[in-house]
Amino acid sequence: MASRRLVLALGLLLSFAVRASAQLPADAVMLDKVKIPEKQKAVDLCPVYLEPSDPKLPTWKFKGVAYRGSQPDAEKKFRENPDRYVKAAEKQRFVNNFMQAMSTVWCPVTDEITPGGMTQWQRLGFTFESCCAFCDESFEEEQFAVALKKLKARAEKTYDLIGAKYTEGAKSPVEGAIKKPEPKTEP
Repeated sequence: MASRRLVLALGLLLSFAVRASAQLPADAVMLDKVKIPEKQKAVDLCPVYLEPSDPKLPTWKFKGVAYRGSQPDAEKKFRENPDRYVKAAEKQRFVNNFMQAMSTVWCPVTDEITPGGMTQWQRLGFTFESCCAFCDESFEEEQFAVALKKLKARAEKTYDLIGAKYTEGAKSPVEGAIKKPEPKTEP
């Protein structure tokens, strides 16, 4: 029994040591440099109700962009003030795309940047990824809702910084967006 506790204690210690060297704090990501792919397109989000569009409804075009509503009255409402709806939908799509891309980058337990390849959880319509074995075992369900709020706030901040800028083909959404650590100077 004592040897089992020792193994468990060593495992936890090792997990903390690995975690300390592999993760980065959330503020290590330069939000104005993230590479977000445009998975959700204009036609996939109702610009009026800001919810997924209904593929059974017809599309319409405005300034060369195809849209589709989630309710039968969406196009009529859209035509009443199209510029307002286009801007709101552009922001919501970016927020949605950001959250989908970045949910696997920030650990929902520690809010640190994950090294990748760890346990993934499907929660609240997103794929979250842990940053270490400790998080794999110690997570609590309410942490996902908190993580989602943080992701949304980061998405909105990023939209304010760069607008609806998308990058396709990047290996990671944080490729080229991590601040390099300051070199340690000796006194």
